[in-house]
Amino acid sequence: MVKQDVIKTLGPSGTDAHAEAVRIGGENIELFPSFRAAIDDSETHGGRALVAAGYLDMSNGSVVDSWVDLHFSKLRSMTMVGVWESPTKPMCVAVHSEFSGEIADIRSAASHPATLQFVREHMPVDVTVSTVRAKPEAARLVSEQVVDACIGSVDVVESIENLKILKKLEATMVWCLYEHR
Repeated sequence: MVKQDVIKTLGPSGTDAHAEAVRIGGENIELFPSFRAAIDDSETHGGRALVAAGYLDMSNGSVVDSWVDLHFSKLRSMTMVGVWESPTKPMCVAVHSEFSGEIADIRSAASHPATLQFVREHMPVDVTVSTVRAKPEAARLVSEQVVDACIGSVDVVESIENLKILKKLEATMVWCLYEHR
């Protein structure tokens, strides 16, 4: 049986969800491949699930899951025990260190669906965007030169040797904490 003080949320290590879970709950955290998987596990095995209100999961440009869908699907089994706004980790537009252009030269990018607004605001209008489940995955795609750029977390981007930051961004997120009814 899992203790109730375990916080389950989106991984991998380096996500805003992981950082927020550490901030509110210490080190008793389990990371999952999606917010849906985290809340499903909390529903089945106990523990609390931390979900971003900005949660969107996309495939081929279409929304396949969202915080709204997740929340309404769990109304009978899970209850929201907390909701708050807090700053995300600082974010950035990052490129591979061999990318010689400026932001206006970016042709392809990776972004978590929740940060697509930053792509629209800070990258060329004709950029081709691939969506990923977590910003660390976006940074990895740039590091491997699969795409030109990403919206990434500054700490993750700075930890990857062959990436460089073109522009820093700041934001907040609304967080929802759930537990089994």
